[in-house]
Amino acid sequence: MRRLHLHNLIEKEGDLYSAVCLELNVASQGKTIEEAKKNLQEAVELYLEDVLEAGDEREFIPRPASKEEWLKFFEAEAKFMAKELSKTSLSKRVKFEEIVYAR
Repeated sequence: MRRLHLHNLIEKEGDLYSAVCLELNVASQGKTIEEAKKNLQEAVELYLEDVLEAGDEREFIPRPASKEEWLKFFEAEAKFMAKELSKTSLSKRVKFEEIVYAR
């Protein structure tokens, strides 16, 4: 079975880190980045279990986060990619993960 790849955005908000799964708009928080990630993992698993048990996949998967949250993610991703591209050899810079879209 193919592994499900989900994207998350983690932001510092006061004394806590908030984390949101962008494909499902499920959020959690923690005192550290690691705790926020762990709590988000648990929240996503519970969300998916509930949706699958209820048979509501078509209605609730995906349930994307706001455009603003996605834009924050892509801005951070672009900065990360620029930094990483400058550190690695050309042959190791690009790897495609493909999704075939067909109606």
